[in-house]
Amino acid sequence: MDDVAQLKDRMKEFWALGDYPEVAKRFVPVAEKLVAACDIGVGDHVLDVAAGNGNVAIVAAGTGARVTATDFAPKLLALGRERTASLGLDIRWEEADAEALPYPDATFDATTSAFGLMFAPRPEIAIAEAFRVTRPGGVVGLTAWTPDGFTGQITALMGEYLPVPMGTDRPIDWGIETTVRHRLAPHSKGLSVTRGSITWQFESLERAVAWQESSFGALIAARAALPAARYTELRDRFIGLMAEWNRATDGTVRLPAAYLLVVARHDRTTLTAAR
Repeated sequence: MDDVAQLKDRMKEFWALGDYPEVAKRFVPVAEKLVAACDIGVGDHVLDVAAGNGNVAIVAAGTGARVTATDFAPKLLALGRERTASLGLDIRWEEADAEALPYPDATFDATTSAFGLMFAPRPEIAIAEAFRVTRPGGVVGLTAWTPDGFTGQITALMGEYLPVPMGTDRPIDWGIETTVRHRLAPHSKGLSVTRGSITWQFESLERAVAWQESSFGALIAARAALPAARYTELRDRFIGLMAEWNRATDGTVRLPAAYLLVVARHDRTTLTAAR
């Protein structure tokens, strides 16, 4: 347990690096799709786990839902509060660990997480918590990068150079459908898994590299932690992956990033059996 606590402390520092709002704004279309897929609407009580700076929370609140947004990183909480306050949205922000949510059983109509819960160190505990706080008949919805997309490949690459800075050895396992179905099987009989994609766009490869080095927390952490030669090796491989995945032919950069969108209906018998 001490090792897990230390890992989480390191993760909080990691997620404070870079320009998270600049990164997260590229995920807004995914948040919209997740909220729609969960059929969130007026009066629903929604919990967004590992909410970052509020993409899903903002979309959910826009439907008329009552939203609680949580994250375990103080910097992200501050960014989220500032962003939603500036929009005049009544969203409750609370510091919470995805593996130990501070809410009673069956509190929420929907529990969501966009590219957040996938980084919890202990996946089975995190998903069990999401279902525990969701009422029977409610929904749990999440998105995760797939191993076969650009972002999944980058996540795997970073894992070769950093000592598990992002939570679990293989966060992109959440993007493998068979793995997701296995992890959710104890909690839900009604499971929908669909694939989606976003595109990272940049004016040039040089701009893409500069943006990654100034905004992407993992690359910033690597630059600080690695010897110069080792970081240069990582940077070269990173650039190589961008060149390999670039789908543009006009000098710009378009990188397809595939993800899974998972929506699971809370099985009414699960909570009963657990008590």
